[in-house]
Amino acid sequence: MYVSINLKGHMRIVAPALFLFSMLFVATDTIAQEPEITVRGQVTDSQGEPLIAVSVILKGTQRNATTNIDGNYEMTVPSNGTLEFSTIGMVTQSIAVNGRSTINVVMQDDNLFLEELVVVGYGTQRKENLTGAVSTVNVERALENKPFTDPAKGLQGAIPGLTITFSNGAINKEPVLNIRGLGSLNAENGGSPLILVDNVVVNDISVVNADDIASVSVLKDASSTAIYGARAAFGVILIKTKSGKTGSKFTVSYSNNFSWGAPTVLPKFAKDPVAEIAAMENAMTRAKQSFDMFGMKAAPLMAGIERWKANYSKNRKSDQMIMGEDFEILDGVTYFYRLWDPVKIMYQEWTPQQNHNLQITGGSDKISFALSGAYQYQEGILKIKPEKLNKYNLSLSVNANVNKWLDVDSRISIRQYDFKYPYAYQDPYYYMWRWGTYFPYGQYTDPEGTTAYFRHIPGYLHNANYSNYQETYMNAQVGATVKIGDFVQLRSEFAYTTTHGNRHESGGYVALWDFWGGGLSYNTKLPSPSFDETDFTATRRTQVTSNTFITYEQGFNNHMLKVTSGLNVEEGTYQEQYAKKLGLMDKNNGQLPLAYGTPTVNGNASNWAVVGMFARVNYSYLNRYLLEVSGRYDGSSNFPAHSRWAFFPSFSVGYRISEENFFAPLRSVVSDMKLRGSYGLIGNQNVGPDRFIPKMTTATAGWISGGARVLYTGLPANVSQDLFWEDIATLNIGTDIRLFQNKYGVTFEWFQRENRNMLSVGETLPEAFGTAAAMVNDGRLRTRGWEVTIDGSHTFDNGLDIYANINVSDYKSVITEWNSNSANLLTQNYKGKTIGEIWGFETDRYFTSAEDVAASPSQTGLQTGNFVYGPGDIKFKDKNGDNVIDAGNSTLDDHGDLVKIGNTTPRYQYSVRIGGTFKGFDVDIYFQGIGKRNLWATGNEAIPYYRGADVMYQHQMDFWTEQNPNAKYPRPYVGNGTSAISNMYKMADAAANSGNNYYPQTKYLLNLAYLRLKNLTIGYTLPRELTNRVNLEKVRVYFSGENLFEIAQRKIPVDAEITAGSSTSNFYGRTAPFFRTFSCGIQLSM
Repeated sequence: MYVSINLKGHMRIVAPALFLFSMLFVATDTIAQEPEITVRGQVTDSQGEPLIAVSVILKGTQRNATTNIDGNYEMTVPSNGTLEFSTIGMVTQSIAVNGRSTINVVMQDDNLFLEELVVVGYGTQRKENLTGAVSTVNVERALENKPFTDPAKGLQGAIPGLTITFSNGAINKEPVLNIRGLGSLNAENGGSPLILVDNVVVNDISVVNADDIASVSVLKDASSTAIYGARAAFGVILIKTKSGKTGSKFTVSYSNNFSWGAPTVLPKFAKDPVAEIAAMENAMTRAKQSFDMFGMKAAPLMAGIERWKANYSKNRKSDQMIMGEDFEILDGVTYFYRLWDPVKIMYQEWTPQQNHNLQITGGSDKISFALSGAYQYQEGILKIKPEKLNKYNLSLSVNANVNKWLDVDSRISIRQYDFKYPYAYQDPYYYMWRWGTYFPYGQYTDPEGTTAYFRHIPGYLHNANYSNYQETYMNAQVGATVKIGDFVQLRSEFAYTTTHGNRHESGGYVALWDFWGGGLSYNTKLPSPSFDETDFTATRRTQVTSNTFITYEQGFNNHMLKVTSGLNVEEGTYQEQYAKKLGLMDKNNGQLPLAYGTPTVNGNASNWAVVGMFARVNYSYLNRYLLEVSGRYDGSSNFPAHSRWAFFPSFSVGYRISEENFFAPLRSVVSDMKLRGSYGLIGNQNVGPDRFIPKMTTATAGWISGGARVLYTGLPANVSQDLFWEDIATLNIGTDIRLFQNKYGVTFEWFQRENRNMLSVGETLPEAFGTAAAMVNDGRLRTRGWEVTIDGSHTFDNGLDIYANINVSDYKSVITEWNSNSANLLTQNYKGKTIGEIWGFETDRYFTSAEDVAASPSQTGLQTGNFVYGPGDIKFKDKNGDNVIDAGNSTLDDHGDLVKIGNTTPRYQYSVRIGGTFKGFDVDIYFQGIGKRNLWATGNEAIPYYRGADVMYQHQMDFWTEQNPNAKYPRPYVGNGTSAISNMYKMADAAANSGNNYYPQTKYLLNLAYLRLKNLTIGYTLPRELTNRVNLEKVRVYFSGENLFEIAQRKIPVDAEITAGSSTSNFYGRTAPFFRTFSCGIQLSM
């Protein structure tokens, strides 16, 4: 369904506003002008070397010039004007002209240059004048010379308030980004930030090559994000890419990185498989089940393993299995005895990765350009059919100074993404960790010469085709800047972005030795007919962005005024086509014409549009009192026509107390101190594109009419016609302090974000109504938190430069209004709920005897299946004193013995970066971590015998027996994946239920807090007198290590950053591991 946004009817609001701004922009300076003169000069560094591309601005105007390759500049200015000289890496200087025609400038290094000029919405501001909550990243330290295929990995922990998580270590895993926590229960991932690259929205930050990034700014409060409107309710990440500079010399730079990775931590199979089988037999006997592992019985299986260990374990050089030694058939059942090392078979010891970057920049007095290309290759952990990821990036930017009043620029970026992965007959991460080390990982050749693997994950992987996902991202943009006099600048940008994705998966039958049904047979039709298929999925996403804005900036006397106003228009489309056929004629050529089954064809299409008119006013007096007021009038196609438009204002104030005269005695210690605060509203439109449309679904009935099954249409969905924006109100209070001539600094922020009319489920309707309640705007969600940044740098007399940076942040989200759960059930959202809370029991101890069980509060209501509490089982605390352990009515008022035992929200996120340079050597050390986080994990890595007779790991072999009463785990029982408490997993914020000895509880609650040495980089830059001999500007070699070590309170051997499980059953930990990587590389420029 196509939706358009009509401006008609709103012009009575828009026209007066635009008229007022137009009058403001065309206003001329009424102050008497001084005679103008031509000023020339040269800009050099402290060593006397000319500085290229230094910006020279007539202060208080838009008039500017740039130094050429010799550091020279020339411009015409009033004789009483003031020139401002600035460039990256140098202290900005303001110099009064005073009628002089020659002004030479020597610029000094600035260790804090990246904080001085900050990219904000539709412009830049100096750090000292910011009143909103904006953080920047030192790109050189965070991203350059690191083995990152995704910039998000380099930004992880680098900015307070920005949370970046990867739920597992898969090489194609996309990050989840949040700024200042949860913003809405309806938005994807709780509300993701708006990501803009050169003012163009991107959905995935990984489309940007990390080496192309020049700056990163994170806008966190309403004051700084309001100008972006509808899509910026939960913060904005602004990325500017590198570009050439006019007057700069031709430069070629090349860098590479070669790295090798190994898993950070993995579970270990039981050292003694026989002891594991004995424990399993006892657990199954307790569950009133007989030991039956694909027909294998415990006694002959254990005896055969012991025999194999004694006779054959030292002479197996290949994966060929010998009948009568490695396995045998007894009473029609195949028994496997040979012991394997599944990790060695399934995982590569070291996974390779390489990055290559090439940049060419240059410019004349009128034109500059920057051309960059990058190639990245990475392999996954699997040894058999490893995943392979190739990325290719190419970008070109050209800037041209047409004349004194017109600059034009253009940029084109292309990324080719190619991911190959084995066809998923089975999830390798799930099945590799499912069964013991005696399961067959090898192949067998029968007397007739037929060779094949057994029906297990290695056999499927060896026979799998490679599936492929290819994606081509392309962005083309053009822009023009028109200077209207000295104080007004008009900017217009247009961008077109398209993303094409193509996925092809082709299965086919696999021939394996099949032992699942008893005996052993060569089965050529595995695993089932549904896998004998080929399918294609094609997607196309387009986006058109247009920005036009005008800026008026003028300084007069002690006042500085800057006004920005403009129009933003975005529209996008999405199309998807899917085709599938069963019955492959050729397994190795999975094309649709070569399959004989009935085709399945499907598709999807959607579109959206956003229009916003915005304005921002910045005012300062004496560079001491600061004010910013902004607003945006937004329209979104995600809402009904009558509620599509809304106005969202914000304001912020700042007070640079250090500029007061009474502060002068303190300036030798406190160089700069600013107090600031902001408040504003932003609208969240990311609630779904069609929630207001009463859609009807179609399905095929079970009866036949006219020789075909009947197609019928269901009832329309119940929707609210009063659906409206979610209003996000943000309050921010902060202070910035610089100490000892700006060498050290402290920034503190306190914030509150409230979603004041969040979408929630309406009040429960009578069952006779026939459908669920509609979504309505009557929920509220509040997030409060704080952030602290401490940084410093120092240069010693011997030339040693050191720096340090510490970030700490925290937040907590609470539902303050929710009207659809009048009973306050803990299985649903309710008023007063803290997001992420985990309800469970407090663990007391193990029962010691049957008499102990009888004398304790009753837990019989918690038993499932054949489980009966006895000695060696968990005893829970009776919190309400009613002598019965239960969950009551699972409500806030009656929750029995349940208590809040933890929370899944990552709390107290922190990072520490320290480093320095000395005589060509440089060191950068980066620590990152989380201070508090819990998880109730399900699956057999966390809970022994969770679902059935799966493997028991080495860390689980410490279980209760009469001889081991203080064990880590209780007496084993097979089948702990069900709960006698309905929907207990929802109360524990878990992936699935668990019960018996493993109800959510304090004893086995995971602590995911950690401290990690995220990165260590050591480099050396060769002396320039050596590199100049071979016409090289710079040569640097370096070593880098990633995830080198971690400190974590692990109860189970799973990386603390992993929060997900397998794609098959979401068993926690059965997924791609995180990597510990070691890399080296070189940087060259000429």
